[in-house]
Amino acid sequence: MSKKKPSFLFELGLIAGALGGLVLARRMAEPGRMPRAALWQRVLAAKHGEVEAAVLMARVQARYDELYAQRPRFAHRALRLHLERGILPGLAIYQVLRETTSDREAALAEVGTLLEASAMHSPQRRLISILSYLPNPFALFRQPARWSMRNYPAAGWETEWVEDNPQCLAFNIHRCFYLDVLAAYGAPELTSLFCKGDDVMFAALPPSIIWERRGTLGRGNALCDFRWRRAAPLPVEGGS
Repeated sequence: MSKKKPSFLFELGLIAGALGGLVLARRMAEPGRMPRAALWQRVLAAKHGEVEAAVLMARVQARYDELYAQRPRFAHRALRLHLERGILPGLAIYQVLRETTSDREAALAEVGTLLEASAMHSPQRRLISILSYLPNPFALFRQPARWSMRNYPAAGWETEWVEDNPQCLAFNIHRCFYLDVLAAYGAPELTSLFCKGDDVMFAALPPSIIWERRGTLGRGNALCDFRWRRAAPLPVEGGS
């Protein structure tokens, strides 16, 4: 029995639902309220129990409030959002965990688990997963991927475009806002955990889109080489 192709209205509904989730997530991340706190508490509870997880997250929220109150003020809105919703929550949980254990690798592993959970449950990953239901996924992915780079401005990232065509989208990052900020806070080792979030998110791409990255600045490489390409090349016009 052949698989029934989703209707256009069904596809539209999926996209609308995912976009609605993205808007809701942005509204939930209000200034002063640590994003993903509820998700992280559930993940911690699975390992430490409800009581210990609740106590730990109360300390993390207090640390986040301190970091937020003393945060650097960036003129560019995108940098402010990355700092407040991305960097500071991870830094807060890491600092609290480092106060509870002398094992830095154990603290990093725990933060990595939490950041992976955030990536797994992110609205962006849900949007990416919808591509599997749509025709010509790479064409639909390529344009929003280009648009998304507006959220990574030159004030925080140095981007070198390598390829942008119907077969492939690729760029290199030579300077990263996350690495710069975390280094300034004395925790550059956290950067690679944020890099892993990209791998988790893009694992949701359909098989027709290949995600490739050989290294990142956060992992000690000379650059971050982002590359997405079609698994099968487009047919050549006029070919047999």
